Amino acid sequence: MKLHAALCLLALAGCATLPSSRSSQAEPIAGSGGPAGDVQGVPEPVRMETPAGTFLVHPNNAEDIGKLLAGEPTDKQYISITDVP
Repeated sequence: MKLHAALCLLALAGCATLPSSRSSQAEPIAGSGGPAGDVQGVPEPVRMETPAGTFLVHPNNAEDIGKLLAGEPTDKQYISITDVP
Protein backbone atom coordinates (compact mmCIF):
# COMPACT_ATOMS: atom_id res chain seq x y z
CA MET A 1 0.00 0.00 0.00
CA LYS A 2 2.87 2.38 0.76
CA LEU A 3 4.38 1.67 -2.65
CA HIS A 4 1.06 2.49 -4.36
CA ALA A 5 0.75 5.76 -2.43
CA ALA A 6 4.35 6.68 -3.23
CA LEU A 7 3.84 5.99 -6.95
CA CYS A 8 0.66 8.10 -7.00
CA LEU A 9 2.45 10.95 -5.26
CA LEU A 10 5.34 10.70 -7.71
CA ALA A 11 2.95 10.77 -10.69
CA LEU A 12 1.12 13.82 -9.31
CA ALA A 13 4.40 15.61 -8.66
CA GLY A 14 5.52 14.85 -12.21
CA CYS A 15 2.29 16.24 -13.67
CA ALA A 16 2.59 19.38 -11.58
CA THR A 17 6.08 20.11 -12.87
CA LEU A 18 5.41 19.60 -16.60
CA PRO A 19 5.77 22.80 -18.64
CA SER A 20 2.65 24.31 -20.10
CA SER A 21 2.22 23.73 -23.83
CA ARG A 22 -0.03 26.77 -24.23
CA SER A 23 2.50 28.75 -26.22
CA SER A 24 6.01 28.27 -27.49
CA GLN A 25 7.28 31.48 -25.88
CA ALA A 26 6.96 32.30 -22.22
CA GLU A 27 4.77 35.29 -21.57
CA PRO A 28 6.16 37.87 -19.17
CA ILE A 29 4.49 38.17 -15.81
CA ALA A 30 3.49 41.64 -14.70
CA GLY A 31 6.28 43.16 -12.63
CA SER A 32 8.88 40.57 -13.63
CA GLY A 33 10.98 42.89 -15.79
CA GLY A 34 13.09 44.49 -13.10
CA PRO A 35 12.57 47.96 -11.64
CA ALA A 36 10.47 49.21 -14.56
CA GLY A 37 8.46 45.98 -14.86
CA ASP A 38 6.82 44.56 -17.97
CA VAL A 39 3.19 45.40 -17.41
CA GLN A 40 0.80 43.23 -19.41
CA GLY A 41 -2.64 44.40 -20.35
CA VAL A 42 -4.70 42.81 -17.58
CA PRO A 43 -8.43 43.28 -18.15
CA GLU A 44 -10.19 45.27 -15.48
CA PRO A 45 -13.03 43.54 -13.63
CA VAL A 46 -16.58 44.57 -14.47
CA ARG A 47 -18.72 45.94 -11.64
CA MET A 48 -22.15 44.27 -11.41
CA GLU A 49 -24.77 46.02 -9.26
CA THR A 50 -27.44 43.78 -7.71
CA PRO A 51 -29.97 44.18 -4.90
CA ALA A 52 -27.73 41.89 -2.83
CA GLY A 53 -24.67 44.09 -3.36
CA THR A 54 -21.92 44.94 -5.81
CA PHE A 55 -19.79 42.21 -7.37
CA LEU A 56 -16.62 42.40 -9.45
CA VAL A 57 -16.78 39.95 -12.35
CA HIS A 58 -14.15 38.94 -14.90
CA PRO A 59 -14.91 40.61 -18.28
CA ASN A 60 -15.19 37.19 -19.97
CA ASN A 61 -18.07 36.27 -17.64
CA ALA A 62 -19.86 39.63 -17.47
CA GLU A 63 -22.40 38.87 -20.19
CA ASP A 64 -23.31 35.47 -18.71
CA ILE A 65 -23.60 36.84 -15.18
CA GLY A 66 -25.82 39.65 -16.48
CA LYS A 67 -28.08 37.04 -18.11
CA LEU A 68 -28.21 35.03 -14.89
CA LEU A 69 -29.18 38.10 -12.89
CA ALA A 70 -31.95 38.80 -15.40
CA GLY A 71 -33.21 35.20 -15.08
CA GLU A 72 -32.18 34.16 -18.59
CA PRO A 73 -30.49 30.80 -19.34
CA THR A 74 -26.79 30.64 -20.25
CA ASP A 75 -24.58 28.08 -21.98
CA LYS A 76 -22.32 27.80 -18.92
CA GLN A 77 -23.28 26.41 -15.54
CA TYR A 78 -22.63 28.58 -12.50
CA ILE A 79 -23.28 27.64 -8.89
CA SER A 80 -23.33 29.71 -5.74
CA ILE A 81 -21.85 28.71 -2.43
CA THR A 82 -25.40 28.24 -1.13
CA ASP A 83 -25.98 25.51 -3.76
CA VAL A 84 -23.15 23.35 -2.42
CA PRO A 85 -24.33 20.68 0.07
